Amino acid sequence: MLFLTGMLTLAGCTSENSEPHQITDYQIIPLPNNIAPGIGYFSLNENVQIEVSQESGDLQLAADYFTNWLTANNLNLQSSPKGQKVKLALKVDIAPEAYILTITQKGVLVQGGSGQGVFYGIQSLQQLILQQSTGAFPIEIPCVHLEDAPAFAYRGLHLDVGRHLFPVDFIKKYIDLIARYKMNRFHWHLTEDQGWRIEIKQYPKLQEVAAYRNETLIGHLREKPLQYDGERYGGYYTQEEVKEVVKYAQDRFITIIPEIELPGHAQAALAAYPELACTDGKIEVATKWGVSEEVYCPTEETFTFLENVLTEVMELFPSEYIHIGGDECPKTRWEESAFCQELIRKEGLKDEHELQSYFIQRIEKFLNENDRQIIGWDEILEGGLAPNATVMSWRGEEGGIEAAKQGHDVIMSPSSHCYLDYYQSENEDEPLAIGGYLPLSKVYSYYPVPEELSEEEARYILGVQGNLWTEYISTPEKAEYMAFPRGFAIAEVGWTQQKNKDYDNFTARLQQHVKWLKAEGINTADHIE
Repeated sequence: MLFLTGMLTLAGCTSENSEPHQITDYQIIPLPNNIAPGIGYFSLNENVQIEVSQESGDLQLAADYFTNWLTANNLNLQSSPKGQKVKLALKVDIAPEAYILTITQKGVLVQGGSGQGVFYGIQSLQQLILQQSTGAFPIEIPCVHLEDAPAFAYRGLHLDVGRHLFPVDFIKKYIDLIARYKMNRFHWHLTEDQGWRIEIKQYPKLQEVAAYRNETLIGHLREKPLQYDGERYGGYYTQEEVKEVVKYAQDRFITIIPEIELPGHAQAALAAYPELACTDGKIEVATKWGVSEEVYCPTEETFTFLENVLTEVMELFPSEYIHIGGDECPKTRWEESAFCQELIRKEGLKDEHELQSYFIQRIEKFLNENDRQIIGWDEILEGGLAPNATVMSWRGEEGGIEAAKQGHDVIMSPSSHCYLDYYQSENEDEPLAIGGYLPLSKVYSYYPVPEELSEEEARYILGVQGNLWTEYISTPEKAEYMAFPRGFAIAEVGWTQQKNKDYDNFTARLQQHVKWLKAEGINTADHIE
């Protein structure tokens, strides 16, 4: 795809004795990769028409989103036949997520390689509208020509609802922010030791037992003695609610990747169905944070359970990928299990690490047979990587480097740069967090392609994801505070080419965005250095 690289005065944007706008006049996040400033302004008023140039469901979806956004901002179009146009069109010779936005004094043209590309062009247009808006028509939007496309195909944010459950309305708000900043994946972490959060009709005890814990830890896990609140906590998303959220995301060109943890982080499920564990006796849903010793026992009964669960999950989520976790799987229960030791001998496995690989490969084979692919945390490398697995590298970049060298797709999400549950400032009044220190500047500095990779190996790096784990995040307000604006830095890491990134320029643009979000009632942090 060809991009403009220099300044351009746009036809229709000229006026006598006028000077072109400056690139810094366009407060867009993530930063477009090619900006050609124009001269003059387009006047957006109630008589402007939105015109869809082709019959396309995705194009109409983008148009409806834009119309609804204007209405939500009290900017209602009357669609006068004599009005100027905001025209939405597909352009076949650019990449699907690419867009071209041209604003002249005579009108606006948003072109995309697909409806999704047009949608991203609309996001840039909306930000320019907000930049100039006083809350009423007319709005004078600076003329410009943008030719833009993402640097990476995978640009995501994650939310853990296993430790703390968040209402559907907040999940939608989170998705709105993901979409506004041109990210395209929402990783929904649905199961944990401390709670199972998705309705599975074939296994009602997952709702009745696994979704609730008896109490929750107060304060930090490091504080001894441990203290608890003594209050039952829990809940889950019904399948109807999941369908509603999936549709909501699809309308914003977001793919939801569900995560069903296995073989570890399974204590809640095992509390409901203890026959799937490697030990006898009662198991309860975990009430404290940390890694549980309880793991699925690799019996045929367990695989039948997981296949049935995943079948219902696949019916709800059209995503190509299903995340199966695979992280922090203690081996103690397997080491102590006569069944597991016999299975290791029978299958010719070397040790419990290879037993984990055996477990993951069984699940991958089932999902592949159903035309799905797995993503797993980088621990799935231990004992041998499943044949078609995508690795999400969180313990630094080493797992991602190893996977790419083996020819596997990789999503970079190292805790050093992408864990949004870490402290974001060193102020004494910061709310309790799990630990670590990750300021906005460090998030922004990240580049997902490690230097150790050759050009060929680098092609396996799909992109980047920010993770929000919620052991110490119990409310939507705190989730917003921890995720944003660091999540917007993740968005620019994933979208903007490395050569175009500049932290001072980013923070200059970010000031305006923080004001907008706070005006919307979003509890955005303002640690902008």
